[in-house]
Amino acid sequence: MADKRCDNGHFIDESWDICPYCPQDASEPEIPVVRPRAVEAVAAAAMASPSGPAGPQPVARLDDSAGLRARHSRGTASSSAVAVPPMERTVAASRIDSQKRYVVGWLVGLSGTARGEAFPVRMGRNVIGRDRKSDIVISDDQASSHHADLVFRPEEKRFILMDHNSTNGTYVNETEIEPRRDLVDKDVIRIGSQRFIFTPLCHDGFHWDDEGPLK
Repeated sequence: MADKRCDNGHFIDESWDICPYCPQDASEPEIPVVRPRAVEAVAAAAMASPSGPAGPQPVARLDDSAGLRARHSRGTASSSAVAVPPMERTVAASRIDSQKRYVVGWLVGLSGTARGEAFPVRMGRNVIGRDRKSDIVISDDQASSHHADLVFRPEEKRFILMDHNSTNGTYVNETEIEPRRDLVDKDVIRIGSQRFIFTPLCHDGFHWDDEGPLK
């Protein structure tokens, strides 16, 4: 039996600090990307240089048109070499999108109408049941509308299957869970007469990082 309640009144295990039934937190704030110091140093040096935009310009005599052209050419090249680089726009880099539920594993049907079908298990809570709005729909009269929850906790890399006070119970490897159980690769879950084999994608060496790609 669950031995404590979360702030919203859900029964959860005493060791849990996050309730799997509560909505996920809003996405984390954006993190500003600061312009590198090297760019600022180049800009400051260019402004302070005598040959830069604020420095003296080349002087030429009116009767020396060839020299004027040559010196003008040299002055232009020198100014270009130390020209202030265009200001870079400060952009923002977002962390992993908490609104997008990344796939972290699969349930593959072994019997009944689900035989041979793959059902994605996503980050956070996955509702399993007969209700068509469930994340994983069980087409079986012996399944409850909201039969069980399969929760993935990324901080601990844990997959936890929890029975939701179903009428006929939830089984893992033909043992009824009371009321929850951690899942490992190739565990067989039975709900009603439907059987599924569990295959995780994320584990200790393979998971989604803060930027989204696999690590």
